[in-house]
Amino acid sequence: MSREGWGWLAAFSAVSMWAGWAVATRFLLAGATMDPFDIVAVRFLTAGVLMLPHVARHRIPLARLSAPELAVIVAGSGVAFSLCNTSGLVFAPAAHGGAMTSPLGAVFTGLLAHLLIGERLGRKSALGLAMIGAGTATIVLASLGGAWGERSWLGHLLFAATGLLWASYNVSVRGARLAALDAVAISTIGSALVYLPPYLLLRGPRFLAAPPGELAVQAALHGGIGATLSIILFNLGLVRLGAARAAAAGALTPTLTAAMAAALLGEVPSAAEAAGMAVLTAGVWLASGARLSSADPLAPSPPRP
Repeated sequence: MSREGWGWLAAFSAVSMWAGWAVATRFLLAGATMDPFDIVAVRFLTAGVLMLPHVARHRIPLARLSAPELAVIVAGSGVAFSLCNTSGLVFAPAAHGGAMTSPLGAVFTGLLAHLLIGERLGRKSALGLAMIGAGTATIVLASLGGAWGERSWLGHLLFAATGLLWASYNVSVRGARLAALDAVAISTIGSALVYLPPYLLLRGPRFLAAPPGELAVQAALHGGIGATLSIILFNLGLVRLGAARAAAAGALTPTLTAAMAAALLGEVPSAAEAAGMAVLTAGVWLASGARLSSADPLAPSPPRP
């Protein structure tokens, strides 16, 4: 297979993992012994251990980060991000999570980058972000009838908070010029150090009471796939394809999540929701392609589950 072929394979594998993560998490939460707080503990215990070899081989440039930047990186892609993202799937369908979290992260990233670091938005970027907003609003309004439960709005708020947290992380990482794996290491190991002590103090090793099979699946899904493998694969695709084409692959995440949720969970979107997802996906492609094809080193990196 050619270098480009391997790049497409890596990028699409990462996108499939992001979509599968949302669907699998929604399914597992329905009958799981562990709640979101336990799942987040397992996520960072697993991911932190997996990132230790990288820390051992590479010097992580913590000195270039201020205390607020470090806190934003740990919260924005770590503890707060994971709690909001996972908890949102308790209240709202997986397709809504896939359609809202990453795209809203792109919107908030564009706005924060413009306000905080002076990044300019081109016409295509602005149009794409507007389409994302319109598509998201359509999905939210279409679900107000209660088809997904009376508290689906709470899931939507948590997805929006997840997007804002991701955007804060993204701008901080880009501003500090951190390498992707260094940022992941700081986020995962920092989150383990911040989250696990109070979790164990308040709950003890509660997640160990889960059946071994469930514990292994959650560790692989959240710590192995969501927090590490998908990021490595997408970065491989980024290197071999270039930023614009890798971003175009990432734009398939909302559509693929909706398709998998419909096929595996029976969460079939209404016509209005499907229309909103279509507009939103087009907006993601337009905004990401326009921004990432530029030479701007501050263009946003892909979100992760």
